[in-house]
Amino acid sequence: MYEDILGKLSLEDMYIKQAFDYYRTCLLNDKNKRLIATQLNIIPATLHLHPYMGICDRTLGLNIPNGRTIEGGTVRGQFQHCGLFTTSGGELFRGCIVFPECDEYNHFISAVGYRYGRVRSWQPPVIHWHKPEQDKYVVEGMKSVKGMIYAKAYH
Repeated sequence: MYEDILGKLSLEDMYIKQAFDYYRTCLLNDKNKRLIATQLNIIPATLHLHPYMGICDRTLGLNIPNGRTIEGGTVRGQFQHCGLFTTSGGELFRGCIVFPECDEYNHFISAVGYRYGRVRSWQPPVIHWHKPEQDKYVVEGMKSVKGMIYAKAYH
């Protein structure tokens, strides 16, 4: 039984959990943010009692070392790899009330975020995230490497 659970645990899962734990803590520790979360009309009523609701207030990235350091580059790279940080380094759920979902091993596998502030014309009001499948990265990585090789060979 333990091998089944430990075999499913990965470094990526730990980083994902840390991010959603951080978002939850941000919401629980701020009365004004909890008020915003409960009064936002875009959130379906069924989610207001979600057990792991959090808020992404753009502070997670401020609590991670600079990306130019080994530690900061590693952490930020993991967040980008799993899709919680954008390629430019910003948080995917920036300005959102976040509702993550878990699998049977209590690993976060998806989340939905609802923007709570001003929504600019280029921003979607609702953001969906799904934990990427590991095999998908191998295929996409090989495509990227192949593209870079061809680009260098012809330029």
